[in-house]
Amino acid sequence: MGTQSPTGPGGSRARLQFIDLLRGWAVIFMIQTHVLNATLRDQLRGERAYHLLSFIDGLVAPSFIFASGFVFAIALRRKLPDYLSFGPAVGKQVGKLLFVLALGYVLHLPVFSLRRLIDGVSPDAWAAFWAVDVLQCIAISLILLLLILQIVRTEQRLFAVLPWVAAGIVLLTPVIWSINPTWMLPLPIATYLNAGHGSQFPLFPWSAFLLSGVAAGGAFVAARGRTPVRDGDDQVRSAIRQFALIGAGMIASSFLLKPILSSVYPPHDYWRSSPSFVILRLGLVLLLLSLCYAYERRKGVGERSVVALIGRESLLVYAAHLLLIYGEFGGFSFLRWANRSFGYAEVLVVTVALVGLMVLLALWWDRVRRGDRRRMRLLQGLALAGFLIAFLVSPG
Repeated sequence: MGTQSPTGPGGSRARLQFIDLLRGWAVIFMIQTHVLNATLRDQLRGERAYHLLSFIDGLVAPSFIFASGFVFAIALRRKLPDYLSFGPAVGKQVGKLLFVLALGYVLHLPVFSLRRLIDGVSPDAWAAFWAVDVLQCIAISLILLLLILQIVRTEQRLFAVLPWVAAGIVLLTPVIWSINPTWMLPLPIATYLNAGHGSQFPLFPWSAFLLSGVAAGGAFVAARGRTPVRDGDDQVRSAIRQFALIGAGMIASSFLLKPILSSVYPPHDYWRSSPSFVILRLGLVLLLLSLCYAYERRKGVGERSVVALIGRESLLVYAAHLLLIYGEFGGFSFLRWANRSFGYAEVLVVTVALVGLMVLLALWWDRVRRGDRRRMRLLQGLALAGFLIAFLVSPG
């Protein structure tokens, strides 16, 4: 899910580096989150340090999903005519989203073996396969967004309606989470509505972060106009300040709304489905976005920025680090080997080592992408062929 870049002065590709920074930091902390959850021993999970880390890590997914929506909005103006006329860009975009969706499910395969799948796996394993993770949430949310665009027909109407749609999703979340959707929907679809069947990122409330990112990206595009971002662009800086003010207002209002909403809704989990907690996290994401913009404007972000690199290659890094943590290689599984036996020092060492590996992988792929396109496609084809052959012939 690389950032689409407008063309800068002199034909150079000018990236919105602050979005790469936001997404890059989100992915780095995502790696730390997954290492922590997979390895930290149970005795340490009740301590204050763990709860503090859990709260910080709770901003990872909202930032990642929000940034995906922001990037979509940046690319929309250039692609809008094709989208509305069902031109080639529509098929290309839907194809990319279906690939992301498929990758999300592949990472959830109960076993990496066609033979084992045919022989049969447990119902619980299949239920876990259908659970919605962050990639499925992003892909389906963007597909639904394309459908909304076909109804409203213009950028202005799309950006105007999305905050209301996002607010509706957030406010309906405790109600949706109080029902069992499988009584009227098959499990693969029902899992998109709430967490009742193991989904970590159902559309309620998580799609609201993506829609909010699109709305914020639309406001940014309107402020920037059709020219690249410039340090002296007062309209852009004003828009970023508004993001920060809105974010601060959302944080304050979340605490004021908490007791009111708790009395209005049926009993629900504040940390997972409460509208006030969603508002709090969205406010914090807007502040983080503003800080990333301020850092880019004052300090600059060079081509060698490791964080921006991770942000540019976020999809590759996301899939690769999950495979290393949760995958099985010739009977070896890091998850089983660690067996939730680590202290914080070991978690830190593994996190740094894994981030280092992901930086090397991102550097390599970034160079491949900048080189011969035929070589890149060849490598993609070989990787896909190797994956399919391994899946087909593996005894499991």
